[in-house]
Amino acid sequence: MSDTLIRIACFGDSLTEGYGLRPDEALPAILEQMLREDGIRATCLNFGVSGDTTNEGLARIGKIIDAEPDAVILEFGANDSFVGEPVKTIRQNFTVIIETLIKKEIPILLVGITALTDFGPEYKVEFDPLFSDLAEKYNLPLFPDILSCYFGDSMRMLMDGMHPNEQGVVAIARSLYPQVKEIAKTIEN
Repeated sequence: MSDTLIRIACFGDSLTEGYGLRPDEALPAILEQMLREDGIRATCLNFGVSGDTTNEGLARIGKIIDAEPDAVILEFGANDSFVGEPVKTIRQNFTVIIETLIKKEIPILLVGITALTDFGPEYKVEFDPLFSDLAEKYNLPLFPDILSCYFGDSMRMLMDGMHPNEQGVVAIARSLYPQVKEIAKTIEN
């Protein structure tokens, strides 16, 4: 195990925070446990806030910078799509968040999502490519769709039919982990 303590800020909405779950069942806690089991000394800071859109995320970017993380897992977009936030606005918010982190030389793992929306197919067609566009523009690693790990599987969802339960979070963590480990290894070296 390395002596270096890696600080990863998990920055997002309820999917990061662990809505309806205990703190030790939330995504940051599970990822931290997985890293430590692999001999990587890491702490995953939970900067998830249920209900946050990219707009609220942008308003909180200073708190992330103040925490001085070695890397950021950036996960927003679900609430933006639920309220039908214009994709142009979402893109602008992400751009400022990403560019702020890049200026501070903080590596980013971008976590995407597909739109679950009642705003019609046109909105989905505009929203869904957003994350791959941003990842390409800023040369960021991308986990394409966090929902694909649990959504639609009743064994992995809370009774609300939206959020992951403990098994759902573990499924997300397992899918996300190879990219999280890669960022951690890069920092460690």
